[in-house]
Amino acid sequence: MDRSFKIALSLFALLVGTLFAVEVFSLPKVTPELKTEAQEYYNNECKACHRWARKFAAPPMKDNVAQYAENPEEMVRYLMHPTPKHPEIWPPMEITPLTENQAKMMTAWLLYILENPEDPGRPK
Repeated sequence: MDRSFKIALSLFALLVGTLFAVEVFSLPKVTPELKTEAQEYYNNECKACHRWARKFAAPPMKDNVAQYAENPEEMVRYLMHPTPKHPEIWPPMEITPLTENQAKMMTAWLLYILENPEDPGRPK
């Protein structure tokens, strides 16, 4: 193969790879630091209305999280763009939409708590 053909082939491969690149969704690893930050956020922004396992001024957080267990990406989207799910039952959340990083942090932690209910940092 001549040099210009190799260059053209390489550029073509790069272009095809770029066109078909897929962004892979991932949540951050639940570290002690993430737990602390997420728990602080929960206590400051969520706890006023949500309790983990019982109704209060909003549905139980455990039930909310469980519905996203198979699709955490949807939970991240919801936290970034909260919209009333059952306005006939519950008032809309009065929160500032989370950033993508905040939403991923909270999703990772809440799903971790759902799977590890004996964790001492679990909300009450």
